[in-house]
Amino acid sequence: MSVGRSVLPPDHQSPHVSRPVGQRSDTCGRHPQGRCDVIARTQRIGLGTVQWGLDYGVTNSNGRTPADEVGRILSRARERSIDTLDTAALYGEAEAILGAHDLDGFNVITKTPRFGHTPITQQDAEALCSTLERSLERLRVESVSGLLVHHADNLISTGGEHLLDALSTLKAGGKVRRIGVSVYTAAQVDSILARFTPDLVQLPVNVFDQRLITDGTLSRLARLGVEIHARSAYLQGLLLTPASQTPDYFSPWRSKLDAWQKACADMGTPPQLAALAFVCDHPEVSRCLIGVQNLAQFESCLCGLDDVRSFDASAFASNDPAFLDPSRWKLA
Repeated sequence: MSVGRSVLPPDHQSPHVSRPVGQRSDTCGRHPQGRCDVIARTQRIGLGTVQWGLDYGVTNSNGRTPADEVGRILSRARERSIDTLDTAALYGEAEAILGAHDLDGFNVITKTPRFGHTPITQQDAEALCSTLERSLERLRVESVSGLLVHHADNLISTGGEHLLDALSTLKAGGKVRRIGVSVYTAAQVDSILARFTPDLVQLPVNVFDQRLITDGTLSRLARLGVEIHARSAYLQGLLLTPASQTPDYFSPWRSKLDAWQKACADMGTPPQLAALAFVCDHPEVSRCLIGVQNLAQFESCLCGLDDVRSFDASAFASNDPAFLDPSRWKLA
């Protein structure tokens, strides 16, 4: 499972707001209110589906989203011209639940298996292809918009060329329109680009994790024509949760969490809107992936999002992987 998908805490709601968090930044000049988006922020939103197939997220106390609620979310997404669905074979029943609904008009992106060994073999490449076939069956579609290598190190490791050859064959055969990889670090991006230029890369970006912005990775990928999908906008819900309610593991960073919540409260801006606006306002980002458990949460992410002014979030940036990388969290 790809950790770090953004998941709202249960029952998180928001009023309509238009005030920024932190210092306002009106320097881009591409919007009369100083916003840096070219298309509406809401149309940059994509839906992650992990919590529709698994119990997922440090703030998720409600379990999986019921199938009928998924249908309501998809209907609302279609109404708002939100067209991207991110799923994976490793997301439990998520693909099958999606396949039970009308996916016409949605760009569905799924992922390969994870291979927990090296070297990567031709048999692994065959397993990749057979897993995609099962995904297509569960989704009830003939092809998908994108296929990502779920674990970037599989592509980088010895024998990774077998996976790349399989991806290229699937693309040439029309099973997938775009191929790419899900990454965590700039080092992984460097290694991937030394092998090929992907059509699509998924990576983490949020107000705390700005590493791939400040080191130029986003700009580099954009210059190469790579479509960028940002995940972890809410850092598994941490950006939306009062510091006092977070697990003890996060005690070293509670002052940073408090500062974020206080800034949002002072400016009258719900954290979920400020967090999404920050990601969507980076022009390199094509889609900002969020996970929602119900229609009310989805609405709370959309209502007022296009009215939030751009803001400077540099004061909230961290470089601590123990805080930023959910795979390192010790919550048990």
